[in-house]
Amino acid sequence: MILKFPRLALAEGTAEQVLRDMGLAALPIDPMGIAMDKDISVEAAPPTTTGFSGMLAQWDTNFGIMYATHIASEGFQRFSVGHELGHYFLPGHVEQLLAAGPHKSHAGFGSRDPYEQEADFFAAALLMPRSLLKPILNRYEDGLEVIRAMAAECNTSLTASAVRYAQVGRSAVSVVVSEDGAIDFCLFSDAMKEAKVRWLKAGTPVPQGTATARFGANAANVAAARSMTERVDLMDWFDCPGSHMVSEEVIGLGSYGKTLTILHSSKLTAQAQGYDDDDEEDDAVVLDRWTPRFHK
Repeated sequence: MILKFPRLALAEGTAEQVLRDMGLAALPIDPMGIAMDKDISVEAAPPTTTGFSGMLAQWDTNFGIMYATHIASEGFQRFSVGHELGHYFLPGHVEQLLAAGPHKSHAGFGSRDPYEQEADFFAAALLMPRSLLKPILNRYEDGLEVIRAMAAECNTSLTASAVRYAQVGRSAVSVVVSEDGAIDFCLFSDAMKEAKVRWLKAGTPVPQGTATARFGANAANVAAARSMTERVDLMDWFDCPGSHMVSEEVIGLGSYGKTLTILHSSKLTAQAQGYDDDDEEDDAVVLDRWTPRFHK
């Protein structure tokens, strides 16, 4: 049966079962080691090979994974292997995807294909298990600070860490990935959804006047992995019924060529949790958002 919708709960549950079966309960999780334990060969593709993030192949009863190296990020490469393990472990993937030969993937949360979405979700849950993330989420401030900590302790990319942060955290956060002034994808945490924000569709322009639009206009910012922080009204980004001042944190993703934007609000987080947060910073005057801070 061909999937019409991703089974995200099944994907996370399958990843958790793999970790339990293998007795893996400490960070970082090694996807290459998991593959070896299952007698799956893992090889790195030459840096000149592009067009996919990973590949799963089968011959007789044997399986092999090849992962891309043209993006010089260990976190990205580990996620790519985790994604292919998702295709291997998740019910129905091998039968559907390998029927015509090796399957090439484009991991990274931008696909609308339910099989790719399931494999992305599996990889995130495998490398960043919910139970092992709780101490990190409790130890660091919202936004890029906690995302950087997750990436360091889980040995994952900033993008994957940001997505997982939005999936499992209790904070009001929006994650946006863009390239050349256009949206790749965006997602909201459950707490942010309570502000009744509407999605930005893939391919639509990054809203003009935002820090992300100005930051991305200079390719050197992205290539050098610079970062920038501003105060901004959520309405400048999304269609939503009310005005909310939020923090907009932007960082270039280097050779990946994309920009990661994190929008978060302690006030919206408190409201979603049933508290009344009088954080003065969230009520800062609009002029504050036009005072950018750049970091090397």
